[in-house]
Amino acid sequence: MKTAVIAGTPVDTKMGVDFLRQKDPDIETLYLPCADSPRECHLFQIADPVKRMDKIETLCIRALEKGFDHFFVYCNSLSSSVDFDLLSEKLQIHIVTPMHAYDSLAGQYDVLGVLAANNQCTKGIEDRFTHVNPSGYILGIGDLRLTEAVENGMPPAEIADRFALNEICEFFRKNGCEAIVLGCTHFPYFKKEISALTSLPVLDPADIMYENLIKS
Repeated sequence: MKTAVIAGTPVDTKMGVDFLRQKDPDIETLYLPCADSPRECHLFQIADPVKRMDKIETLCIRALEKGFDHFFVYCNSLSSSVDFDLLSEKLQIHIVTPMHAYDSLAGQYDVLGVLAANNQCTKGIEDRFTHVNPSGYILGIGDLRLTEAVENGMPPAEIADRFALNEICEFFRKNGCEAIVLGCTHFPYFKKEISALTSLPVLDPADIMYENLIKS
């Protein structure tokens, strides 16, 4: 399977490629970052929507020209700011995004705590989740500094301490969340650390995304 990985920065693009190769070493991958840094990606996501779509469409066409016909969007915030379903229909290609994972989670949970890279991402996740589960709730926290810390190679334990992940986990627990979602593809970097801080399940949407990818 030839799969192009679209993500925010070169770092999370590589994370997406590594994730797929761990699942299946035979998957042929292509790197397609849309920005050079988390801040640049954040600003891209609030730029003119037509320009956003044009840039992502250009990336997809470039991949198609190289023979890649499957697309794995390894970025929650990017997938919340671009209509990849519309692009998939327009180009007649298979695109899997984290938003598809939230469709699935909405059928399994009523209250989720979401830790994301920014708050426009938590809004996008909430929109997607409640479209499927109108009575459900998303409690969202967005912090771009977490993403920047991962990009800068800060040790996971230091991230957990510096950004008070124990208090965040407790906030989610006390407010009735049934699970905590890593709503940024950078955050599996400290999944082990955050899992040790809470009794709640810690979910990575990428696992659902992979199942959607191989079903195609």
